[in-house]
Amino acid sequence: MIFKNFAVLFTLTLVVVCDSTFIGNLPKCHLEDSDCLRDLYESVIRDIGKHGIPELDIPPVDPIQLSNVTVNVLDLVNITLVKGYAKGIKDCIFNKFSINIKEERGHQENTCDITIKGHYRVDVSSPLLSTFLGGNTIHGDGNGKVKIDQLHLKFDFPFYAQQREDGEIYIKCIYDLIKYDYEIGGPVVVNADNLYVGKEDASKQITELFNQNWSFIMSAFGRPFIDKAMEFYFKFAGYFFDNVAARHYIIEDLSPYARP
Repeated sequence: MIFKNFAVLFTLTLVVVCDSTFIGNLPKCHLEDSDCLRDLYESVIRDIGKHGIPELDIPPVDPIQLSNVTVNVLDLVNITLVKGYAKGIKDCIFNKFSINIKEERGHQENTCDITIKGHYRVDVSSPLLSTFLGGNTIHGDGNGKVKIDQLHLKFDFPFYAQQREDGEIYIKCIYDLIKYDYEIGGPVVVNADNLYVGKEDASKQITELFNQNWSFIMSAFGRPFIDKAMEFYFKFAGYFFDNVAARHYIIEDLSPYARP
């Protein structure tokens, strides 16, 4: 009996301790207080990046470990990050964040400096591009780094108050329907080795060409890279919204708006 009582006491103590950490210390905001929501979300992203959410078994996620991530540029070039990481999301500045629970729409703007580094592979799949280079192929298999400064993102995202079987209400974002736009204040700096045109190592020439013309190149060909980055950003954001009930950070009762 003594052991049983101790086990119950230990379990209750563990629950209290957990609740007093990440979730228990979340500030609460009114739905219409956009400044409060912005500050809340910025601190949440920063905290998850650095520490994760231990009580939900979510590890720190900045830097994000990447493996075999491929970006296709206009069916001309395939670039694969074989193994590497991306960092910087936890340090994004949140310029705006607001939600309209009745219209089930939200808006967010943030500015980030992002660094991607690791083992890359690049292949040209377009005979036209090879012909333009005098019949030479372009290929690379080495180490690379991309640093993007002042990436300004604007999101319009649909969401709804979701009532789950556990009785809790969560903010459920519909990631597939998110619309976004972006601008890059720059600069964008690329470093890479083992990048060849034919049999000639052209790493220095190609990276210098990119770095001198990054604004034009990113405006013309940058969208697939930002699309891929957004997949990971939305996954990052989902760690919070998909796992933490709204009552922990929203003051209003959301039950009048909730649906399955």
